[in-house]
Amino acid sequence: MLTEEGRVAPMIAADPPDPNAPIAAFYAALADPSSLQTLVFLNTAGYMIPDENGVFGYNTRVAHAAEIGAAGGVTNARGLAGMYAPLANGGSLNGVTLVSRDVVARMGAVSSANEVNAVLLVPTRFSLGFAKSTDNRRVPSCTKDDNVILSEEAFGHPGSGGSIGFADPAATMSFGYRIDKSGEGIGCSARGQSLVDATYRSLDYRSNASGGWVR
Repeated sequence: MLTEEGRVAPMIAADPPDPNAPIAAFYAALADPSSLQTLVFLNTAGYMIPDENGVFGYNTRVAHAAEIGAAGGVTNARGLAGMYAPLANGGSLNGVTLVSRDVVARMGAVSSANEVNAVLLVPTRFSLGFAKSTDNRRVPSCTKDDNVILSEEAFGHPGSGGSIGFADPAATMSFGYRIDKSGEGIGCSARGQSLVDATYRSLDYRSNASGGWVR
């Protein structure tokens, strides 16, 4: 809403990669104008590219008003957790049913898993529209920001730069973390993951051998 535009904090782009460090395959691919990664992420009418004044398209009122489903979410952490709260409680909350328990179960079931995602160029696991727990800490080509480490029952999605929101029906928990300044990875940022880890520990979960959280 236009009346709320003044409350929207601008996104701050990630710092440039260290020129002396290895370049992640995803960012190397973005340097090729014909790559799939460039066509997916940069062929967006200026949404991901700064203008002559250095303002990225995603920080403009026009972009916010467009309500781009895959990229245009505007919220704070409380709102993000609130969006997932009904899904963490069987599909219903405060007397309002959003979806059935059967649909929640389908939302959390793995439907695809890739050793190398064709676009992101890291291992990923997804249910129908949601990201599932994926531990890439032992993958040499991945960074500390390329993980999404949850319980196996949880489902949600990281956001560009390191934010994350998810529901965990088994723990009846929803979680939201958002950032202003982007990180370099394509998963949950290391800082965000540390908060996820602390939350699971507070619920008496433990990390298992495969990297996920279990009771």
